[in-house]
Amino acid sequence: MPEPSHKRKILMIQWSWKTISYRLALGLMFASLTVWSSGCQEKPKPAPSDPDKTMEDGDHDHGDHDHDHDGDHEHGDHDDHDHSGEMKPESTSTTPPEGTTSEKPKAEMTPPLVAAPESTTTEPPAPAETSAAKPEMKTPPLVSTPEATTTEPKPAGTTTEAKPAAPATAPKMELAKADNKPAETKPADGNGTVTGDWPMWGGDPTRNMVNKTTGVSLDFEPALEAEKGKNLIFTARLGSQTYGNPVVANGKVLVGTNNGGEYRPQHEGDRGVVLCFDDQTGEFLWQLTREKLPQGRVNDWPEQGICSTPIIEDNKVYLATNRCEVMCLDLDGFLDDENDGVYTEEVDHEKQDADIIWSLDMIDELGVFPHNLATSSPVIHGDYLFLVTSNGVDEAHLEIPAPRAPSFLCINKNTGEVVWESNEPFDQILHGQWSSPAIGEVNGVTQVYMPGGDGWLYAFDITSGEIIWKFDLNPKDSKWELGGRGTRNALISTPVFMDNSVVLSVGQDPEHGEGVGHIYRIDATKKGDISPVTPENAPNPNSGQIWHFGGVDEDGSITGRKGDLIYRRTISTVAIHDGLVYAPDLSGFLHCIDFKTGEQYWEYDAFAAIWGSPMVVDGKVFLGDEDGDLVVLKAGKEEEVLAEILFDSSIYSTPTIANGKIYVADRSRLYCFSIN
Repeated sequence: MPEPSHKRKILMIQWSWKTISYRLALGLMFASLTVWSSGCQEKPKPAPSDPDKTMEDGDHDHGDHDHDHDGDHEHGDHDDHDHSGEMKPESTSTTPPEGTTSEKPKAEMTPPLVAAPESTTTEPPAPAETSAAKPEMKTPPLVSTPEATTTEPKPAGTTTEAKPAAPATAPKMELAKADNKPAETKPADGNGTVTGDWPMWGGDPTRNMVNKTTGVSLDFEPALEAEKGKNLIFTARLGSQTYGNPVVANGKVLVGTNNGGEYRPQHEGDRGVVLCFDDQTGEFLWQLTREKLPQGRVNDWPEQGICSTPIIEDNKVYLATNRCEVMCLDLDGFLDDENDGVYTEEVDHEKQDADIIWSLDMIDELGVFPHNLATSSPVIHGDYLFLVTSNGVDEAHLEIPAPRAPSFLCINKNTGEVVWESNEPFDQILHGQWSSPAIGEVNGVTQVYMPGGDGWLYAFDITSGEIIWKFDLNPKDSKWELGGRGTRNALISTPVFMDNSVVLSVGQDPEHGEGVGHIYRIDATKKGDISPVTPENAPNPNSGQIWHFGGVDEDGSITGRKGDLIYRRTISTVAIHDGLVYAPDLSGFLHCIDFKTGEQYWEYDAFAAIWGSPMVVDGKVFLGDEDGDLVVLKAGKEEEVLAEILFDSSIYSTPTIANGKIYVADRSRLYCFSIN
């Protein structure tokens, strides 16, 4: 691989200067989301009085996360990525997870173990018998005319036992029987099934963003007014920061953002918001409005809004709010003149307000301590709804205030009652937990894949809540440290299920900078601890690793530069199509990898950070970047750019294709184009 171009060298300097400026002036605020992000410019920024404290506290992760920017971005003058991976870390550490050293990391980065890609069987074998820990179970238009409403209500919690936030001394898992079973539902196979509506993050529960629509035209251009764009059906203003991904179902499009759109001006100030529009005209229909948590950025980072991507099913909307609530809403809002569900105490109940059917407050009812923001995008199987709670560390990054609180939840979607919960990874949480679950069926057993804040992926039986297998996505000698020099990573990407296996990448809060990254393809037919090595760092005979991509290029055989990073941290979710894995990293590279072997075919350089995830449709790969470019590449083993479409501001979310249209949310506007 040749040395960096003159443009990239200039951009490296710009990146370093801007990174220092952001950290000192803006306190490390952040985007995917959507959508890190779930991801996302004019953003109000807190003015920290102590830059050093800001370096410790100023981390913020969301399903689609965001850097802090001044709102200006000039194309051709992109922010670049530091290929050396050198960043000044916040020198704060937590108790290392299982199999890692307790020694605090030194200034020099310790390279992780690098496993060469292995051409292990693509048809994983039948599962072996193994015991697993068991969880605690529970019983069962462009411009709108705003209308006046009143203030924010206190959310109603469901009848579940609150969890104490005591120091970690309890066993990791407890068992109780669930007495309700999910309705029979056949999970998708991960090969892409969507052609009409796009009702959830990833399109279907496997989370593989492959759309079956054909005849997709690239002849479209954005504009601030629909009549000035090309094949632009409508555009609608959003908040000032948008990390949520658009979802489309039953004639409506929803997206999470903040309150900057001012559709409901009686709700003044910073709020978390979900906006609902008509999917044909862009007419504003209703808005969910949630006040910020009083603890501030440790639990609810300013201006980030709602980053959870909703899921729409049977005319109901399910999501996690910025207040760490799980909510079920009526897709029609109050436009049907009915107050649906058991929750009838909405203070906001005008025509353009959200109609809440039920609400579960994970802080009040379950003792969860969300770090920076609750962001998980729920997934549904039968009557069960699954999500990650975002339980995490305290503001100083030294303690886990609520190790016994659940990290993973199974909820009855009809009532909001907790069916089962798991507090894995217990007291081993590194930072926050901002990922989202996926679902797959293996040998007749439906599994839900929950990414943990300890860097492990956990596979649960959806009905019993028993752990089927777990996999450590970090080398055992890796060390956790806030900043660029740490080599152990958390999980922000969403798992993708395909062919009895799961593909997942590692990452950190984007404000921690670049760092070594890894992608694994994992055999989902196995049981127990299926990590590549044992806790003693010996080869694991029960390993579920099919292949590994990433780490450090020790001899320069892959990147052309000795010691360079093969793959960097990411908050993006991969897409898998026709035997190829499309995997972006935060540093702005899109990698094309063989699904069977883990071999890389090519990498595309966006020259800008990537927060969103790729969408594959009609032989094309769509991907947005922080500079507001929507690039379209030809799907296949050879790199070919088909189009680059420039938007008005950063794209932190993932494009959505539904019913012959493409919906793109940049930082502050939603665009709908005809693509047929």
